[in-house]
Amino acid sequence: MSFQTHEALRNRSSEQIAELALLGLRYRALGAGQIDFSDPSRLDVYWTGTRMVEKAVKDAVKSAKARSPLADSKFGIAQGNLSALFNCSVIDNETYMAQYKLLLDCRR
Repeated sequence: MSFQTHEALRNRSSEQIAELALLGLRYRALGAGQIDFSDPSRLDVYWTGTRMVEKAVKDAVKSAKARSPLADSKFGIAQGNLSALFNCSVIDNETYMAQYKLLLDCRR
């Protein structure tokens, strides 16, 4: 069954579907309950692909510099985010290359 047969997804590009998936992940991270839209922090569009990748890379670099026991795990998370979001065309090549360079620099 193709996703194009679902009314809500019909005529959506792969980037739009990926963004919907990210919104769904954000919703689940918030507890998958009622969202209080009067709370300004809930309205911050944090889970854009670029911001998500930047945060993951920043966490990996910070862990590597602190020689944290979780540094390898954070590196893997950042690398996975980069690859997945780039392959789904959620982030552009410029963002991918810049963040990947930061990620590799922290491993040296």
